[in-house]
Formats: sequence, C-alpha cells, structure tokens
Amino acid sequence: MEDNTLIKKCQQGDKEAFQVLISRYHPYVYKFLVKTTQNDQIAEDLTQETFLKVIRNIEKFDPAGQAKFSTYIISIAKNTGLDYFRKEKRTMQNVPISETFDIEDVNTRVADTVINKLDSQNILADLEGLPEEQRIAIKLKYIEGLSLKEIGEALHVEPKTIKSRIHNGIVKLRKKWGKGDDDERY
Repeated sequence: MEDNTLIKKCQQGDKEAFQVLISRYHPYVYKFLVKTTQNDQIAEDLTQETFLKVIRNIEKFDPAGQAKFSTYIISIAKNTGLDYFRKEKRTMQNVPISETFDIEDVNTRVADTVINKLDSQNILADLEGLPEEQRIAIKLKYIEGLSLKEIGEALHVEPKTIKSRIHNGIVKLRKKWGKGDDDERY
C-alpha cells in the first residue's frame, strides 16, 4: 500500500494502517536516532516518542503536499532528539559521532580527497567542532545521503541555506586542515 493511502487511512483513525506505517518507518527512524545519539536504548526510546508524536499529529501532514512523509518523520525524529539533548543539558555538538561516520557512505570528491589525505579520527574531531547547524547539514548530506531539498524540508530552511551551511562548514574544515578554498567542489 502506498504511503499516501496509508496516511489518509491513519487520519481517519485506522489502527491497522498505523501499524503498517510504523512497521515501515521504524527501522528508518531508529537508524537515524542511533546515529544521532550513539546509544541504542536512547534511540529506541526516542523512536517510540517520535511515533507517538506522529500518531498525535498525523492530521497535520498533507499527503498531497510537497513534503515526503519520510522527510516529515525525520524532522519529527530530529526535533525529538534535540528536545532530549536539551533536557539532558547536552547539545548535538557534545555527542561523539566517531561511530556514525561511515566512510564508505561518503561519496563526494571533497570527502574522498580528505579521507585519502587525513586520518579519519581527525576528521571526526574537526567535524564535531563545527557550529551545530553546519555539522547537522553536513551529516544529513554526507552520512544520511539526503538531498539539499530534503534537508531543507527537514530543517525548515531553504535548500540554498543548506548549501551555504555545508559550504561554510567545509571551508572551515579546509582552513583547519591547511587547505585553501580551491576550485574543488563538494
């Protein structure tokens, strides 16, 4: 069954449709939250909380709108995670991502060049030192593989803003690594 059909049924209170939707998206949300939190149990708890929010607010999602449901649900998961870190008086910047940076998933020229030239642990430490909005944009682009449009929808900003955040983050990393802002593109 197509997502939009499921969502419409969920909006009409169909519990079986909710079960199918949850089963379909649970692994996607859980994986995202594991990468974000670095803790399986916390990720599972936040996944549960994410789906409770989805169930409570399903009527707000427009299946005929431009946003994909996957973008909508990841946006809720991201906000749930941020709320958790605020409650714990931690920020996304303090969460180690060394386990989440899967080098094989990175498929851009800049990332490939950096990986070939530098030790990956230094990259991870430097990435953690970026401002939160740049680090999140880079993680969603290069680790999650989302497009600029999808990231913009998830973070509620224009794709050109996401592109700028990624560019500025990479420029900061290059300066830290002694690289100029040459013609290579990410």
